[in-house]
Amino acid sequence: MAKLHVITYGCQMNEYDSERVAGLLRARRWELTDDERAADLILVNTCAIREKAEDKVFSKLGQLRGLKAANPGLVIGVMGCMAQLHQREIRARAPQVDLVFGSPAIARVGELVDRVRRERRAVLETGEGPLVKITARPAGASRLRAFVTVMEGCEKHCTFCVVPRTRGRERSHPPEAIVAEVRSLAAEGCREVTLLGQTVNAYGRDLTPPTDLAELFARVNDVPGIARIRFTTSNPYNLTPRLIRALADVPTVCEWFHLPLQSGSNRVLERMNRGYTRERYLELVAEIREAVPEMAFSTDLIVGFPGETEADVEQTLDMVERVGYDNAFVFRFSRRPGTPAATLPDQVPEDVKARRNARLLEATAGAAAARARALEGRTAEVLVDGASRKNPGELSGRTRCNRVVNFDGQGRVAVGDLARVRISEALPHSLRGTLAELPEEAACLSR
Repeated sequence: MAKLHVITYGCQMNEYDSERVAGLLRARRWELTDDERAADLILVNTCAIREKAEDKVFSKLGQLRGLKAANPGLVIGVMGCMAQLHQREIRARAPQVDLVFGSPAIARVGELVDRVRRERRAVLETGEGPLVKITARPAGASRLRAFVTVMEGCEKHCTFCVVPRTRGRERSHPPEAIVAEVRSLAAEGCREVTLLGQTVNAYGRDLTPPTDLAELFARVNDVPGIARIRFTTSNPYNLTPRLIRALADVPTVCEWFHLPLQSGSNRVLERMNRGYTRERYLELVAEIREAVPEMAFSTDLIVGFPGETEADVEQTLDMVERVGYDNAFVFRFSRRPGTPAATLPDQVPEDVKARRNARLLEATAGAAAARARALEGRTAEVLVDGASRKNPGELSGRTRCNRVVNFDGQGRVAVGDLARVRISEALPHSLRGTLAELPEEAACLSR
């Protein structure tokens, strides 16, 4: 049986796509291998959000050149956002690549690989295609937690972002197809699903009849065996009162909300074309916490956007303090080809970006640590997902608010169980706890 090795860069959507590609090729008798040296086919699933991610891909392709030289029959393919954005540049800089295909062509990966092997020439496939619901997964893929794509594409056109070019317009999968996939996952032992979309809270408005994420929550909640629902990524612009009510009303929706801010400065937000103000963002956070007081927030922040001043940075730091994020992903602005921000005047020097990045990282780490300390002494529901990394004799899992907890299961709980754990200590990147003895309500309680 021919062997496939998949290398994935980027977001959860890319992880999901890699699983589906492996599943589709498995149906054509490709066996997944962790050893790239043993592979007959290597697929590199790429990200184009930042220049650093692209540099990693080209560096990896350079390393694979040696494998290709030693094994001329090896097929090397590049897929994903970078393939869509830089299709011809990839072939120019890495002529050892045999196949370049974008996200719309994922459903035809088997056909494309066969074509490369049959015709013995490079294949480029980055045209638009219909939205296809792919549920194939590789053998051995984790069934406890799973990603489920509910929509693809984005139409926000933020001035720094290439997603509208790499993923296309917003297109939603029918709720029936999504629920069918979730039912199949639940039948295989899945307890938690994460609903994915580039702008997931815009789900359903393009369907006939239109629907929304709140309705989808309710339908997935009714699937037997599913204990938790997460969703990402949302845009504040599309956050509705109906969705906020659903966060409180649908029992399996977790108390964790990834709500990108990007900047705390209204001036910068306007230049980014984000569609909201800092005041509106704070109103939304307040409305969510009124509905779900224990809600934990994570966010994305960009430093060094063109024209950003020290005063703008101070406003972002102020937002970090006001919201109190449980986690934050801080990125330095990266010029993306074809985006308006790439050619804006007043580009911020790299050393200034680095300094501002360090300040934001320090502030967000402090906020996250304070939120973690507030959990000490509380009881949390933990979905057990395996042994602790540092101590195989202990168990590890995540709270509903997405915090890792390590604890002694005392032989009373197993992987897949929902354990009630009393948090005893907040560490820099995880929590420690003890198995709760009393029948107390187990909630995230991350305030």
